[in-house]
Amino acid sequence: MKTIPFVSALIVVLSVVTATPLLSLPRPSSDPPITTPKSVLDRGLECQTGSPSRQTRPILLVPGTGVTGQQSFASNWIPLSTLLGYSPCWISPPPFMLNDSQINSEYIVNAVHTLYSGSGGKVPVVTWSQGGLAVQWALTFFPSIRGKVDRLMAFAPDYKGTVEAGLLSTFGLAAESVWQQQAGSAFLTALKNAGGLTRIVPTTNLYSSVDEIVQPQFTNSPVDSSYLDNSMNVQMQQICGGGFIVDHAGSLTSQFSWMVGRSALGSKTGEAVSGEFGKQDCNATAAEPLSAQQKSDAGGLLLVAAGNLLGGPKVKCEPDLMEYARKYATGMKTCSGVIM
Repeated sequence: MKTIPFVSALIVVLSVVTATPLLSLPRPSSDPPITTPKSVLDRGLECQTGSPSRQTRPILLVPGTGVTGQQSFASNWIPLSTLLGYSPCWISPPPFMLNDSQINSEYIVNAVHTLYSGSGGKVPVVTWSQGGLAVQWALTFFPSIRGKVDRLMAFAPDYKGTVEAGLLSTFGLAAESVWQQQAGSAFLTALKNAGGLTRIVPTTNLYSSVDEIVQPQFTNSPVDSSYLDNSMNVQMQQICGGGFIVDHAGSLTSQFSWMVGRSALGSKTGEAVSGEFGKQDCNATAAEPLSAQQKSDAGGLLLVAAGNLLGGPKVKCEPDLMEYARKYATGMKTCSGVIM
């Protein structure tokens, strides 16, 4: 597979957005079967205190590629959500979210059902990077959780993938979920054609135009990977100016991210309120409420993810789609060949 030139890749992303009319979302009676044993899914769900089935005000944290839930959020949204009065819980699909993202989504479905049943209330969800994409996949294809998710606060989600992922496959460094996050993949095509590129629950998306992992992000429009239709989409530079430099990890950990996330989690609408954050909050350093050690750890988040990615499993092609998603990506190629 050759490296995709940036301009050509951008055309691919545009085609993902505009090529095919969206189909209607799967109906509530159409939940597909879960393929991973529940005992395995349960082992991937942890909470800061107590059993996941006995949380009173849980919030679900979903990590990005290359990290566990603990690695992703211990330096940021575990303490920050606790400060807001939540009981943080997180999933850690092994290994480090590098597996098939369809399987990663099953951990999300199980976690939502478990936390909802234990608390008796809808569950807010906070995500980073692939976590946002996996949650949107779960909401799209597992309708039973739609009424159990209170809101989605997604930091640097890659709903449309990234043109950068092709570099990893070129050099033989792509795990299963990395193949799926390449712009124009069968996985992303299925999400788009199933109606998954629009808001399903109240959603806030926060991202940076200079993100070095997820691109394109610079148009402040539906072309951007993190942009979701009918949602609260916040491109940092639109508010803070083009000189505001925040990287992929900073989109999760920065002071500006804290202000937007706090607004989204506290609002009556379920989405961030523009009047509750602004240019005065344009600080790229780690969120002010964090301890000195947490701020230091937040600064090394990408190094942890990179190390796990380099040491993790690699594959030579995109994983096959589950039977329930195949009809949304006919003509696309996966490991078993062209989807018919």
